[in-house]
Amino acid sequence: MSINYKKELEDAARKMILVHKPKTLIQLIVRMIVHKVRVRHAGILLYEPKLNSYILSVSRGKLGLKIPTGYLRIDPDNAMIRFFMNKDNNRYLDGGAVIYSKINALLKNKYLLRKHRDLKETLTSLETQMNLLEVVICIPSYFQDKLLGVLLLGKKISGRNFCRKELDFFIALAHDVAMAIRNAQLFEQLQGQIERNKRLFIETTKALATTIDAKDHYTHGHTERVTQISMKITRRLINACRIDVDSGFLDDVNISALLHDIGKIGISENILNKKGLLNDEERRKINEHPLIGAAILEPIEELKRSIEGVKYHHERFDGTGYPEGLKGANIPLISSIIAVADSYDAMTTNRPYRPALTRKQAIDEIRRGNGVQFHPVVAKTIIELHSEGRL
Repeated sequence: MSINYKKELEDAARKMILVHKPKTLIQLIVRMIVHKVRVRHAGILLYEPKLNSYILSVSRGKLGLKIPTGYLRIDPDNAMIRFFMNKDNNRYLDGGAVIYSKINALLKNKYLLRKHRDLKETLTSLETQMNLLEVVICIPSYFQDKLLGVLLLGKKISGRNFCRKELDFFIALAHDVAMAIRNAQLFEQLQGQIERNKRLFIETTKALATTIDAKDHYTHGHTERVTQISMKITRRLINACRIDVDSGFLDDVNISALLHDIGKIGISENILNKKGLLNDEERRKINEHPLIGAAILEPIEELKRSIEGVKYHHERFDGTGYPEGLKGANIPLISSIIAVADSYDAMTTNRPYRPALTRKQAIDEIRRGNGVQFHPVVAKTIIELHSEGRL
């Protein structure tokens, strides 16, 4: 069957743009080569900066023919790598590819070998390397003169030689692969940096939450417990398909729960640690902490949804909460989750004005407040978790 190589190259290029993981990308390329061009086996040596080595990342073909992935690891001083790194050797490439039969022909060219005395050793080492790998074609992939990888091709299943169209296809493909691999690597590095920054942010947030807890002697460990309960509720809501949220919702709940009381930084310790009931003015001051917290976090655009949790976690489902008296579905879900977790922990913790309730007593209070103080679905979920012994 005739292959439209121009179309295959365009299709491959389109697919490569969408893949952001280097290993997935080269799996796609090698699979396509093996199936479309019908080679006995194919693989890609990919440079791994951390190891300063070229690793066989993907190898496909019939079992017994292909080299096991990760088994082959060669250093930059390897004959094949040295050959491709030396731009002077481009004159021995066939349009950009090393062809085994052409190396053999060069080794028989006595005039050439006399003129370039080191060439025999280089070509002999390269020939030996290709023999060991059972490959007949090697095509380098460069990005800005840096050798990112080498495409390795075994013989065709038919036993025929590769035609010019096929070679040109592989060479063009290797060029596109270099660009795609570099893009995928940069994307992966960016994702890694984002994850590192995210972990750093979470750790910083936890440290800040600890500082808040330390200011209020009667709520020591409160933030950590509210966060754990909020996460359990959220995971159950998601797993039970009770809510339809995006992939970032769980992280936003985590951050919001950790920071839900950050506004207490702006409240006097005399009020926070008062032994006994608060007067009206003191209660008004305490009730300001959600707004203070939201104002502190407002400059951080990325925390928009988490800020809602901080600002509205004292709203009540019947509309009698604060700071804005939001009602029912107008209360952000993230706030409703934290509100239940916050209330549960407050009830099961000793306070200066009353002893702690038992867990069952606290759940009974939440059951009574279902649809009044608390979001019905969220209240149902924490009751369910309690009945399973997960709180």
